[in-house]
Amino acid sequence: MAGRRGRGPVLTCTLAVAAVGASWTLDGRGAADAAEPGAITGRIVVTEGQVRFAGERPVGAAIDMSADAYCREQHDETLIDRPVRVGSDGGLADVLVRIVNAPESGVAPEAEALLDQAGCLYTPRSVAVRAGQPLVIRNSDATLHNVRVVPASNPGFNLGQPIRGIQSTRSFETPEIGIQVRCDIHGWMTASIHVIDHEFFDITGEDGTFTLPTLPPGDYQIEAWHPTLGTVSGSVSVTAGETPPLTLEFSSS
Repeated sequence: MAGRRGRGPVLTCTLAVAAVGASWTLDGRGAADAAEPGAITGRIVVTEGQVRFAGERPVGAAIDMSADAYCREQHDETLIDRPVRVGSDGGLADVLVRIVNAPESGVAPEAEALLDQAGCLYTPRSVAVRAGQPLVIRNSDATLHNVRVVPASNPGFNLGQPIRGIQSTRSFETPEIGIQVRCDIHGWMTASIHVIDHEFFDITGEDGTFTLPTLPPGDYQIEAWHPTLGTVSGSVSVTAGETPPLTLEFSSS
């Protein structure tokens, strides 16, 4: 069910797959009255997923903000840089979860995604957008940041943002996973941008949970990507009326 890439860790996520009844369609409106009795005219909902981490949790390193008085004053205590953020119940944050062989989606949303700089940290650490969707990059700090974005398949850029509230809008046209973002002024500031050509993806929250949009019945490849732990893939069969479990887990072993 789960596979390894090289000698990387193994990932685990848990999916609950529920069938939607005949009176429901993808956009929530009623199904056509002409549907045959018992026909499934709706979609399958994939929800309540969670990516978990098992084993000894990696230890983070203290962040030295002494070179920038503003950054240092934003925090009452020394921050620990934790590239692997595991919640109290083992949920793993900052993981991109996506369907690899996803159905075709419509045009990219006009709604803007946001990558912020607050407290001299990128927020969020991982952000995902549709190809062509606008991404706002904002400096919420009263200190100079620069945003160096280093893609492999899209044009890169380096933005200087010297004042609080300044923001720039960019977009990416080519799908790409794990675009590196860093601040050359504050070396501890790193983030990842993901560009997806469909809507069937999400980033896990602080507790490792994620939600994927509705899927038609079928067999799908699901992939989870973490900037430190790597990539693991698995498969799930979505069938009307069934809720097949899928469990994948990152491990330190």
